[in-house]
Amino acid sequence: MKFLADRKQLDREAWLLLLISGLFAASTALSNTFVNVYLWKINSRFALIGWFNLISYVAMAAAFVVAGRLAKRVDRVVVVRVGVALQAVFYLSVLILGRESAEHVTLLGVFMGIGSGFYWLAFNLLYFEITERDNRDIFNGVNGLLVSAAGIAAPMLSGWIIKRVDQLTGYRIIFSFSLGIFLLAVLISFLLKRRRASGEYRLTDILRLGVRRGTRWYWVSLAMVAQGAREGIFAFLIGLLVYIAAKDEWVLGNFLAISSLVSLVTFYLVGRFMRPDWRDESVLLGSLMMGLVGLPILWELNTWTLFVLGVGAALFSPLYLIPLTSMAFDVIGESRETARFRVEFVVARELSLNVGRISSLLLFLWWVERAPSPEQLRWLVLVVGFVPVFTWLAIRHLPLPEGKRR
Repeated sequence: MKFLADRKQLDREAWLLLLISGLFAASTALSNTFVNVYLWKINSRFALIGWFNLISYVAMAAAFVVAGRLAKRVDRVVVVRVGVALQAVFYLSVLILGRESAEHVTLLGVFMGIGSGFYWLAFNLLYFEITERDNRDIFNGVNGLLVSAAGIAAPMLSGWIIKRVDQLTGYRIIFSFSLGIFLLAVLISFLLKRRRASGEYRLTDILRLGVRRGTRWYWVSLAMVAQGAREGIFAFLIGLLVYIAAKDEWVLGNFLAISSLVSLVTFYLVGRFMRPDWRDESVLLGSLMMGLVGLPILWELNTWTLFVLGVGAALFSPLYLIPLTSMAFDVIGESRETARFRVEFVVARELSLNVGRISSLLLFLWWVERAPSPEQLRWLVLVVGFVPVFTWLAIRHLPLPEGKRR
């Protein structure tokens, strides 16, 4: 990574965490979007897919609370290990259930959500403890590169396997690959140094801080809700709509790969050139463009307009995500007092994200009951695509680094 040469180098622990993140990304890139397509092929109902994702987010929110207590009382490395292992259990369950998976989406959603909750809680804690204010954008940029790189090859491989093999057998093959990669990530997690914490678990106090208007954490919490609202629907729906329009997993794999390639380039550029005092303008530009790229679907919802939406979002989302993530963690680490409650702050951050995700999923389920066709869904997609603008409105209330004033 050439752009690391003139900045603070990431240490061994950071690179191990990035490796685990890359493996996690590779496994999810292989299978996560295809899980929704798999369920669609078994039972072609948007409500079923929405319910699976809603249960996943509800279980994830509960897992954050429990994982936070374990991270505070036991060890965050153990928590990340449990999270990755539970993701492996999810794919093992899908393999065992086969065609009956659609009848057990609640159970599968619980496995997916708890595994994700444990993993992301521990990952974000380790990220906060391993990085510092001056290398946080670098870590985010490198992590974005790894996630994007994993997202280039993995979906194309999945689409090719499903296309060449009997389709449901092909799905079982890629789910088996994901299971193996998650198990490898569990093994690598044993190389991380154990990180114990102590003290009382005061999550309630931090949650109260998040609803106290005028505090910095209040504005971070609002920003996270807005970020989660877009993620809740876009995380599964765009890929599913591409498959429905093209009726071809190979096309879907190419769509995901192209989006990841574009995202990789943007993550590289943003990670290299981003300066702390540009974060505000970067979030504004990224959020506006992520909404505008959805306008072509107003004319027609087809493979090409969905490609414009997905690839366009991949192009501009790093402008939005890298500074936003850094700003949130800078607030957590702004003093020794706040850093002392980093576990609670990370849990509160993830809960705010999930409030947004769950809210958008409830809206999605309400919408598909009344307007279930893909063509009618485009209006929902367009509106939700502009929600990140509210993120910018919230973070405008956070002070710029080094005392710079707006």
